[in-house]
Amino acid sequence: MGLLHWCTVQPQGSDPLAAVRFSVPVRISSIRIFPAGARPFANAPDIVAETEPQAFYIDVFFNAHPIPQADAKEKPRVPNALVPTLIAYAGRQVEYAVDMGNEYATRLMILRGKFAKLSIAIYGEVVSDTPPQTERRETRPLPSIVPTPLSRAIDPSTSSDPTSLAKKLLALMPDAPPLPLVIRLMFCLKPSNDDWELPDFPYLHADLESLGDEELSVEAIHDLLSRPVRDDVTEEELSAFAAKVAEGISSPKDSNGAYSIARLFSISASQHPGLSRELLRYLDMDSLFTPQNFDEETLLCLTEAASNVDIARRMNTEAFLLTLQQVQESHKTDASTRKAAQRLAARIADWQCFEDSLTNTQGNFSRSWSMLRDIGTEESSMAIWLETMITHDDVVATLAEIPVQKSLPSHSPMYFRNKIIIASHDAFVALVRALIGVASVLAVWAWTDSVGNDACREQVSAVIHIWQGVDGYREIINHLLLLRQLSRRLNWISSDNEIPRQSGILAEKIICELAKDPQAVLNRDLVDTILQLKPKLTFITENELLSLRKIALVSEDGLPAAVEELIFSSDRPLSLRRLRTLRVSLAIVSRELDLPQGEWKTLESFWEEGSTGIVQCLVDVLVVISDDLNKHFVLFPPPPMDQAVAEQLFLTADELLRLITQLTPVYLLTTRAMRASVVAAADIFACTNAADLLFSQTGRAALSARGTHQACIDFVHTLSAADIVAEPGKPGAEVVFRALLQHAGQCGERDPVFHLSHVFTLINHILPEPKATLYDEGEPSYWVTSVLPNVLDELKAFLRLLDPDNKVHVVKRLIRLDDGFLGIGAWLLSEELMNMTRTIETLAARSQKENYKLLLQYRVTLSLQFILGLVGPESSSSKWALDAIASTSSLSAALNENLMALLDGQYISKYLDKLIEVLVTSADSFEPDLKFTISLAALRISGTAAQPHALLGAIAKILVGLAANVIYPESLRVELGPVLSALAVQHEMEAETAQSALSIFQWLLSQQPDTRLTVLCGVSPDSFSALFSILHVSLPAENHDTIATLEATFTLDENDHLPPSSIALPETLELSVHDVDDLLRQEIPTPTTPSTGTKTPDILGVIISPPTAILRSQVETTGLTKTYMNNDFRELRQMPSARQNTSRLPSMHGMCLCSCV
Repeated sequence: MGLLHWCTVQPQGSDPLAAVRFSVPVRISSIRIFPAGARPFANAPDIVAETEPQAFYIDVFFNAHPIPQADAKEKPRVPNALVPTLIAYAGRQVEYAVDMGNEYATRLMILRGKFAKLSIAIYGEVVSDTPPQTERRETRPLPSIVPTPLSRAIDPSTSSDPTSLAKKLLALMPDAPPLPLVIRLMFCLKPSNDDWELPDFPYLHADLESLGDEELSVEAIHDLLSRPVRDDVTEEELSAFAAKVAEGISSPKDSNGAYSIARLFSISASQHPGLSRELLRYLDMDSLFTPQNFDEETLLCLTEAASNVDIARRMNTEAFLLTLQQVQESHKTDASTRKAAQRLAARIADWQCFEDSLTNTQGNFSRSWSMLRDIGTEESSMAIWLETMITHDDVVATLAEIPVQKSLPSHSPMYFRNKIIIASHDAFVALVRALIGVASVLAVWAWTDSVGNDACREQVSAVIHIWQGVDGYREIINHLLLLRQLSRRLNWISSDNEIPRQSGILAEKIICELAKDPQAVLNRDLVDTILQLKPKLTFITENELLSLRKIALVSEDGLPAAVEELIFSSDRPLSLRRLRTLRVSLAIVSRELDLPQGEWKTLESFWEEGSTGIVQCLVDVLVVISDDLNKHFVLFPPPPMDQAVAEQLFLTADELLRLITQLTPVYLLTTRAMRASVVAAADIFACTNAADLLFSQTGRAALSARGTHQACIDFVHTLSAADIVAEPGKPGAEVVFRALLQHAGQCGERDPVFHLSHVFTLINHILPEPKATLYDEGEPSYWVTSVLPNVLDELKAFLRLLDPDNKVHVVKRLIRLDDGFLGIGAWLLSEELMNMTRTIETLAARSQKENYKLLLQYRVTLSLQFILGLVGPESSSSKWALDAIASTSSLSAALNENLMALLDGQYISKYLDKLIEVLVTSADSFEPDLKFTISLAALRISGTAAQPHALLGAIAKILVGLAANVIYPESLRVELGPVLSALAVQHEMEAETAQSALSIFQWLLSQQPDTRLTVLCGVSPDSFSALFSILHVSLPAENHDTIATLEATFTLDENDHLPPSSIALPETLELSVHDVDDLLRQEIPTPTTPSTGTKTPDILGVIISPPTAILRSQVETTGLTKTYMNNDFRELRQMPSARQNTSRLPSMHGMCLCSCV
């Protein structure tokens, strides 16, 4: 994009209009406005901008010029259309982006506004009138985006003094008061309008010595302390004032008196730190407050006061806590008072936890942060806590002693929205410092707005807006902006936009960012702010304003509107506006469910809208969200990367999953609904990882996907619990497990391997461990008795999709879970052996194409890998697998059949070799047929074994124990010959190997009178002689006579026995796309013309016209009907339409009779 045009325009004539014409069509990308005196171009210092006045609105109109497309058949007609755009210029050099799209260009730009001169630079590109030629462009990887860390100047979490930024911003104002005074005035004391007009304001301090005996009342003390106490007040003055207050206050007789005293503590909590300490020293809280004079308002005031650390410490006594406990346990206490007492007790305990967490690296950080979240919901409480953190010397010193090690953690979770686990002490301290810094800056922002200093307000607003774009800070700043005063100030600042101001533009940006959080839209003050937004706006577009008003109106109408939005069926795919509305509706329903009687009200609202229930409606919405998300991650065609929509989809899915998880234990799901929700959760789960791989790691879409990732796991885990039952009485675990097993092979348009791996992950999460699922009585888990027996077919089909490693992992978990109760492990192993048998039989046909043979061979390799994974010596299931083979005759027979088929087919594989080495050393307890087959296989691989002596010893041990009826001499002779020939070529032989060979010869000789085993084949005379010579050398002298006898007894078969060539099973499989297509096509039968055969139809076959006698009506023929014989109906079809009688309907009697037949 380059510079298209530079000019200084001014209105011509009485109309405030100016125009810029282009000689050729152009596509404008941005417009840059320069203030008066600016020099836009470094290479042309003589060009000076002349924009006047400093701020104004501009209406920009573009003439829409269609661009010819490459596939267009004719040149588009140029309409006389103007596309408007509004620009709010608030001074300084500003650049405005223009999105004209790819379909239109412009030749004319019209400017309308109250400006005298306007200096602008227009950037873009020239567009040709001829259709663009299709060019093949070289693909280039997208550049990696490295997030820019937040500047330390505006990062309080990295400062030992978190208030330093607020103090610097406050210093931009002339004669600015100190920060603690600003906090007291803005959030706690809130001066009257008359005080604001006084010349000494804000230094209007309380005169503690002016309190006379005749004016000594609680109300008078309140009025006196409505102004701030001087920072330089002495301890003697504070002590004298507290003593005088104590003289005028007696134990309250009722709740009104207790409230007045509680109000006194609340007011003093934000004042000079010494004031509350002195009052606590003279006033005995244990005697002033009793269970009888506590009410809700009094407890709320004390909770507010307990945000001060000194007051919280004083309340943390056995007597005061006992009083609160009595209030909570009394049957006379109403629910609201009891809740207020619980909150005060929690605030007292949480302060102690918070102080411990500041210094203890193993403190309860999550509980401490929860206290700060609660404090941040009220202006006074937040200000009192903030005053404590910056004015109480002991707390300030404690925080200052903690070294600054790191900034606020990147990609931090939503600290004020969900339950979190703060991982470390450093992270917790960084969060506390960030909260202090943000709250202090907001106090300065409120002060600048109150005194009307727009320049400083602009600077503070810019910092706030920057924080809204930083992970971690965003949640803190948005949470505090919901305080009533701050939300209203956003309204005041944004509404004063007669002339564009930078602070107003920033206020609108802050509102837009704040409204993205559905929990924030539930805030009444923010809703009022949104609804009061009126055009002209400086930043918010018309479409954005409509979207904001929509969610604000839903929030204002409450539960009925939320239910209506959830039930409403909208167009697909869901738009950003629709997704935001859904999220606000979910937040309203979730809030309502937490209220007393809220559950019943919610149910009534759904019933009134015609819905069957809450959970069913939520499941329907979840399915829609899942479908839309899937379309963002399909393989073909490549989807557009709309990360803003993807972010909202993930956030909506997260909120739906958590809400359904919360409701499922109470509201039973039907089997259909539970299956649909599990399938949707599995798809969303796969999409979360796809987003994490495709999107920027620091982008908001990827961050939202990570949060949804855990929600999916929690959801399926909750539905699989023992107490979850689906209608009609099925265990939830069975429905979930079956749904996941079936869905593993249904990836839709997404990557099937990626999809399968994520379904496998979910299944791995829901399968319980034995220790967690056994009942106290020692009975098996409900998974073993009620779930697994009902999903065997689905489980078998799922395992066939997995790679050997994952298949072994699942089977091992099932073996541990079953613990021999069902024998599911043996059944699965048997099924694998049966599949392997069918594959080898198919290979033996030798009529398939080469690629198909390769595929079948690879399937055999996968089966061998799986079996080896179960029986291998390093496997945890090795003992179980060998015992199962030994004790289960069907397993033994199936394994024997497969091994013999592999031997007969001359297949070799490293996995087969390893399997034989394991089996041959553990064959003592196997059945005889299997033992013999294993010995044959071991003989075949002995030449390549790592320890041949051990293998020969095991073979000899097996053969010695076999009966004659299980031995096949010819097979044994064929396998033994190559082994003996290999031994004969060795120059030296270990004694163990020689002894094993001698044992085999002795056993062969012992099988007489069957002389076939004494005739060796595949061994030459020279090899035979050399072998016995080696045995003579390797064995001790006492064996020499035996060796000589054996050498004289055995004879050789002179016929050549050439073994067939071996077939190596492939370890990997690589096929081209054409090969895969060819494999798929061979399953499609070639279409042929049906042969003419019998006309007798079967019940589902082709319908043959019955004889005409059946079709003839039994009713007497009249002029209204006609019976067609032979080919009359065909002749009628060929007649001209004018000759056909179309005024009558044909008789239906024959049709009825045909139906009866």
